[in-house]
Amino acid sequence: MTMNNIEQRNAIVRAQEAERILESEVFKLAIQTLRTSVMEQWKNCPIRDKEGQLLLLQLAKVTDKFEGIFVGLVEQGKMVQHKIDLDDARNETQPRRFMRKVFNG
Repeated sequence: MTMNNIEQRNAIVRAQEAERILESEVFKLAIQTLRTSVMEQWKNCPIRDKEGQLLLLQLAKVTDKFEGIFVGLVEQGKMVQHKIDLDDARNETQPRRFMRKVFNG
């Protein structure tokens, strides 16, 4: 299944937005605060509290999954852009390719 131009553009825009979020100091602080909080609660959870430990483990995994969604969107956008670049290069005429190589190095 191939993406149409609108879907490709949307994937690239989502990737750019996701990358801005991942690089945001506020997002970094929020994720780190959440991870630290979960770890502290996990360390302080009584050994006999299996249900509490399980819930904290699930929260830690959800935190990783949430961040992973943003990383996945960035990677998907990079792949779409790479495909567009490859398609453009394949469709480029011979004289235009020569001129691009001469002037762009």
